[in-house]
Amino acid sequence: MGARLLIERASWTLVDQGVVSFGNFMLNVLLARTLSEEDYGEFALFLGAIFILRAIDYSLISYPLSVRLCVARDDERAGLLGNTSLLAAALSLVLVVVMAVGTTLLEDNILLPACLCFLCWQAQETSRRCLLADFRYRAAVAGDGIAYVGQALLIALVASLGGIALPPALYMMSATFAIGALVHVSKLRFAWPDLSETRLLAREYFSLGKWSIVNYELVLVRAQLFPWMLAATAGTAATASLQAGLNIANMMNPIIFGIGNAIPQVAAHAHRNGNVIGAWRAAYGYVLFGLGPILVISAAGVLMPNLLLRTVYGPSSPYLAAAIGLQLLAVAGVLDYIAEMISKTLLGVQAGRLASVVNAVAVAAAAVLAFALIGPLGVFGACLALLIANLVRATGAVIAIAWLIADEGSRAPARSAAAVRPAPIDKTFGAPAEQ
Repeated sequence: MGARLLIERASWTLVDQGVVSFGNFMLNVLLARTLSEEDYGEFALFLGAIFILRAIDYSLISYPLSVRLCVARDDERAGLLGNTSLLAAALSLVLVVVMAVGTTLLEDNILLPACLCFLCWQAQETSRRCLLADFRYRAAVAGDGIAYVGQALLIALVASLGGIALPPALYMMSATFAIGALVHVSKLRFAWPDLSETRLLAREYFSLGKWSIVNYELVLVRAQLFPWMLAATAGTAATASLQAGLNIANMMNPIIFGIGNAIPQVAAHAHRNGNVIGAWRAAYGYVLFGLGPILVISAAGVLMPNLLLRTVYGPSSPYLAAAIGLQLLAVAGVLDYIAEMISKTLLGVQAGRLASVVNAVAVAAAAVLAFALIGPLGVFGACLALLIANLVRATGAVIAIAWLIADEGSRAPARSAAAVRPAPIDKTFGAPAEQ
């Protein structure tokens, strides 16, 4: 039953994440083909900002919900979802202000569509995470298909009728995200929020998510450092070239994100019923399930980068020069998978501080490498720096989980000895003294 449940959950989380990643892939390819290099580079920076803000919501809302919901009683779930939704809405209002300020500094003409797209994306992703937190991956597929594949199809249709600019594309993305959110919400049961319970839940979520937010912002800073550094030193056209290679390397994302969506709650559930070793064993099955396809995709990127670039962007695309960079990114993706799965496991066993230390070291390495390599080597330097930074992170993650398991193992004999130590003798009556 355990193996069957693992395969069923892992399969459906891959199907759902495959739909999301396929839609994102098609959207990026369409915009790369139709927008100018400068505009597409601007879109890549917009996506980077979205991911940074989404990480805050994930850490303070979605991740604590995934840990909390899997152990909640049936009669608590509707109230938990209602209070969580109120917290998510309040946080979204704060984050959209940040988005507005950042968009104004970057480019005025996408201020309104960018903010609207962010809010609709928030609604879609928050409702999606409510389903995933309860292992309802299959139920999330329809809404995710409408949101992500739907936006790619809609933009492809409009582009075929006479081209497209970035602001209309963001409005169309907003529409499909809003519809996807409604589909997700229709499959959930909410109770009216109780403000007193919401305040208590906010404290609990912050306590659970504070290390997650540090962890994920470090991950995103490490990844986003390279496109922003390229934009600052060589312009957004260079950022577009990096993004073109990442679009293909990101074919691993359905597996990285899909398996990663399941691991925190799987590890948390096993940890409550056992220990860190049990949590890692539970997560390890999911990690192995995704490792095979990760290696296949990476091998394709390493062995035939030119074919992939020509197929995706066309024979006369300016992005064909990114072949060597794509090979580096393909190897970097395998390392990212290993590090991310271990990091998710650490979060599931409440070792977020340890995961953050690993990611802080990786960010420091990425910053040094970015400054050293991007200036003289451009896009190739960014790809090489990302590969080395991912190697540092994967190595640190392996050391962290091994240390955590060894530390728990070393403390187990001491606890066992304490448990069997005979009680002290009361010398007055010759009987065990009260404990």
